[in-house]
Amino acid sequence: MLAVSFVVLACAPAIAQTGQWSQPTKTEQWSQPPQQQPQAQTRPPAQSPAPTPPAPDKPAQSQPGLGSSPTAQQVDPRAMDNPEVVQPQGKVPAGMVGRWNLWVPGGIWYSTDGSRIYRNYTQGAAMNTLTIRANGTYSWGGTTGRLTEIRPWFAQPGERYFAVQLDADLKYMARHDAGKGKIDLFFWGVGGHAATGTR
Repeated sequence: MLAVSFVVLACAPAIAQTGQWSQPTKTEQWSQPPQQQPQAQTRPPAQSPAPTPPAPDKPAQSQPGLGSSPTAQQVDPRAMDNPEVVQPQGKVPAGMVGRWNLWVPGGIWYSTDGSRIYRNYTQGAAMNTLTIRANGTYSWGGTTGRLTEIRPWFAQPGERYFAVQLDADLKYMARHDAGKGKIDLFFWGVGGHAATGTR
């Protein structure tokens, strides 16, 4: 009995002191929606079917700008820098022919001074005009050339991609988005979004 009293007395100051501290502030990431707290259940949840595992013979595909997952297919860097050239070369899509005003999108980033979080915006910029002709030739800035249809590592079913060069050092992958009436340019090799072309 005496031993129990000592234990209670020894723990009491610690319990009282612990009760004086406030709960820590929860910091949530800007890029993810806040998590909902689970509510108390009054009845057992219904049984849900077990998830179907992915087929082992079909590796997952990753898309440009979406990041990768542990199950994503590993891409050979040589295939990134040297995409497959489509044979035979088909005609350029009719909707791709014409003059396109290219624009590099602006970017948003966050910073903090220790007490506040600031949202910053970097303005986009024009990237010259790309003119594509029906025979597949193009003019872009001071460069002229011919579109070459390619199949990059991130190619999506039903989509066509073309190699287009701005100068001796800068080469991009172009895709016509007929649904939105625009052209998307992707960085060569890595496939990230570089610019958008509109009429």
